[in-house]
Amino acid sequence: MTDVEQPSLTRAQRRRDRDTTTREDLSGPLVLVRALAVLAIAGLAVLAVHAGPLFVAGLLVWAAAGIAWGWPQVAALSSGWRLSFVVVLTGLLVAAAVVTVEDDPRLRLVPVALAIGIVVTFLLQLLRSDGRTDLTLEVIATATAVAVIGIGAGLVGTALHRHGTELITISMAAVGAAALADPLATRLRDRSWLVPVAMVLGALAALGAASALGGLTWGVALLLGMFVGALSYAVRTVVAGEPASHTLAGVLAAACASVLSVGALTQVATLILSR
Repeated sequence: MTDVEQPSLTRAQRRRDRDTTTREDLSGPLVLVRALAVLAIAGLAVLAVHAGPLFVAGLLVWAAAGIAWGWPQVAALSSGWRLSFVVVLTGLLVAAAVVTVEDDPRLRLVPVALAIGIVVTFLLQLLRSDGRTDLTLEVIATATAVAVIGIGAGLVGTALHRHGTELITISMAAVGAAALADPLATRLRDRSWLVPVAMVLGALAALGAASALGGLTWGVALLLGMFVGALSYAVRTVVAGEPASHTLAGVLAAACASVLSVGALTQVATLILSR
């Protein structure tokens, strides 16, 4: 008897089959909570940048606390107090490292703050008395959360720039608009096109905000809105991808991470505008 050769599946077909068989989605209420949390944090960021850079630094610390609360659930850790301690400590150090520098480059002390967070991560692991349970996973999860906070430092650095108010307002408008793509994810089987949708929504919101504020060209607003919308949506989707993260704390952590993750893009925009 000859074996019947099975037709090979395309990459898109394999991804669709994987999504429909192994993926566990957020419930409708949690998706709504996450979208509202993103909108709230983005709105607070806009208010903070209009109030002053110190308030943006305070928002960074607050968002770090949100990540500290939910990241153990995101990583499915059995015990997460060490991770939470390092994340809060790093948030405080990073915020202080930015606001205490009065000349360019504004972010030059941020690597020092991040290094301290990583060193503390390993020291806490060496001091463990409960064995090596989840040791590697905990270190990786902590390092990832520390990296997100380091990226978020770009928001504080942007707030200190002469176009900081416009850049952060435009970026947060794009983040908020891209969050509107989240409810679609619960209704569709093929979600591969939701990233372009988030890009379009972010670009439109950024153009609207730029027109209202003035001070920036439409090209800068368009590019920034596109990339911010796509990145924020992608981060939320990846962070909330594991069933263990389908809790209120995990949803809040995903929302905080998706907002902080655009800090690098706003900082790049400040460097371009400074030339």
